[in-house]
Parts: sequence; structure tokens; C-alpha cells
Amino acid sequence: MRSPLRFSAMILMSALLGAGCDGAQPQDPMAATEVVPETAEVKQGAVGDVLLRCDEFQGGTHLEVVQTATGFEAAYVSEEYDPWDCRCTYMKREVLGQYHQCRKSTVDPRIMNCFRIEPTGTTGKVVLSTTRVQKTQMVIGSSQTVNYSELSVAAINQDPGQTPRRDYVFPLNDCQ
Repeated sequence: MRSPLRFSAMILMSALLGAGCDGAQPQDPMAATEVVPETAEVKQGAVGDVLLRCDEFQGGTHLEVVQTATGFEAAYVSEEYDPWDCRCTYMKREVLGQYHQCRKSTVDPRIMNCFRIEPTGTTGKVVLSTTRVQKTQMVIGSSQTVNYSELSVAAINQDPGQTPRRDYVFPLNDCQ
């Protein structure tokens, strides 16, 4: 009589410990990280080529990184109303920084680092960095989860008279 009791206790303990029939161990979702293998330098292209464009849901507003004659430039472009004539709008282009080099991920070209090289050969105080962020959110009152991806953009410009840092977040699907 004791033998079947011990056998059922052993099955119960193995089920609780996760050593079931398949022997699969539970994986820690926080330990799963994606490693981007390498980056590639963006070669000089035609002036006006767009390396990155992220549109906001408001009409006409976007962030862009474009090719210039001397390197690259990031700007935040928004549609503004003319204060003197409410029927007219114009595009306001606010330059976030000008860069000598840009490096893109070989896996996802939206992931990039742009920076300025100082005359001493060091990396300057003007940097643009984008990061892909994947989020999982649990629906309140339910066990369902929602997964979505965002592109986080940090524009750092420590030149005198500039705003030192600006952060933007865009849905990944809105960036090209």
C-alpha cells in the first residue's frame, strides 16, 4: 500500500518542480536579450537622402536624419500655424544636431548612432542614438498580455545655446 502512495507523491513533486515528460525548464523572460551583432558605417550618399524618418500621429510632424554635403543632420519637423494669418501653415524645421559619422545596425537600419568627431579626434558632444524597445503589457483585470515595439531616440547636443538633450519615442511601425 505504501508503494503506490510514494509513486503518486513522486509524480506530484516532479510536476510541481517542472520535470514533466518533456523535461523543459521554464525560461526567464528577463534573461532573453537580443544582441545586435555589428554595425556598419553609413557611406557618403546623395545630399538629401533620408536615413531615418519617424512620423508622429499628428499630421505632418516627424523626426528625420538626412544626408548633407558635410555629413548628416537630424531635425524635428513640425507644421506650425502662422500667428498673423490663421489660414496659413508653414513647416518649422528644428535642427537637433549635425554629425560627421553615422553607424547603422546590420540587423535593423532604424537602430543607429550618429556622432560628431572633434578636431582632436575624439567623439564630440553632439550625438544621436536610437534604440528599439520591446514592451509587454498586461491588460488590467485580465491575464492577457500585449506586446509592442517602440523606437527610442535620444538627441544630445551640448553645444552652447542648445537644449542639452531631447528624447522622443515613436511606434516602431512609424519609422522607416
